[in-house]
Amino acid sequence: MTFALGAGAIRIDVTVSRGQVCAVELTGSRPQGLSRMFAGRRPEDAPVLAGQLFSLCGFSQSIAARLAVLRAAGLAMDTDERRTVTAGLLAERAFETLRALVLHWPSPRVVNLAATAGVHLREALAASQKIIADARAVSRSLGDLSLPAARLERAASALGIPRQGDAPTTGTLCAAIHDETRHERIFRRRRPDSLTSRDDEEVLNHLVHETGYAALPYLAGRVAETGAYARICTSAVPDEPYLAARLLARIEDVRLCLDLLQGIAEGEDLDLAPLMGDGSAPDAGGYGVVECARGRLYHQAEIGDDGLIGAYRILAPTEWNFHPAGPFVETLLSCRIGEGESGRKAVSQLAALFDPCVAFEINMCEAAHA
Repeated sequence: MTFALGAGAIRIDVTVSRGQVCAVELTGSRPQGLSRMFAGRRPEDAPVLAGQLFSLCGFSQSIAARLAVLRAAGLAMDTDERRTVTAGLLAERAFETLRALVLHWPSPRVVNLAATAGVHLREALAASQKIIADARAVSRSLGDLSLPAARLERAASALGIPRQGDAPTTGTLCAAIHDETRHERIFRRRRPDSLTSRDDEEVLNHLVHETGYAALPYLAGRVAETGAYARICTSAVPDEPYLAARLLARIEDVRLCLDLLQGIAEGEDLDLAPLMGDGSAPDAGGYGVVECARGRLYHQAEIGDDGLIGAYRILAPTEWNFHPAGPFVETLLSCRIGEGESGRKAVSQLAALFDPCVAFEINMCEAAHA
């Protein structure tokens, strides 16, 4: 979720001793206090503002905002609208995952595929934008969803998302990335401590009552993770090296989005609860939550006696995954990544598969020895 008003970045400082990581420090330059821009505005303006502030996952941001302000007003999104906006959420989630893989994978081995991949990515963008535009329509009518959904399916398939099974299609960009990650043996496989709807009450309680929680969220005694790997690898970790397992989870997540889109187009009765939720926040106000490409996104709103937004809070997925004591740092610490460019490459690929919502910069240094 890159901010439209200056995206900022994450600086990753890695200290290595004889090729083994002994310290990791994360420093963010992302804009703070954007949620204050919602205060004093009409509740109905919040979804529009959210979509304008965030240039990545803008539709997810706007829907989380709408869910939050509706609940804060004692209302709720109706079933028809939920079904309509779900199509937009799925299209955006699939495209954002594909976009990150095409544009941000740090390896010269996939450069030769970049030009062709770019063509397919533009097709995916056009298809997802059409679905999102229809989902935003006041009429709440998706029109013929099957056409843009099929277009998105074709573009995803050309990039390597398989129609069946979990192996990327041979000769595609995803296959090239998989071939690179499946030979990696640096990082220990770890089961994610997944952030789920069962955590919403505790998260919202902290978010409402603790200043600064949105920047440094926590759940006591846990290293919570969110995103495709956390959503899909909760019961079992694939028999693959860690980076490959993370990649395959993202591929499977796109496949899930495409299948659900097809189900909506065909009028199937789908359970939408895993994709978004809402409710009353502790003490006052309401919240909305959306499972977007990078994970669980929270918006929380309170409406004052004057009918305007009195308080507003946003908690983005990146704050969990790139927390100073979060899963990215935990994975990296004590790993033997090597030195020089090989070490930098390993860190870059790990960061890319955790997929922060902003650019990242990696700085490597050797520990001083007495």
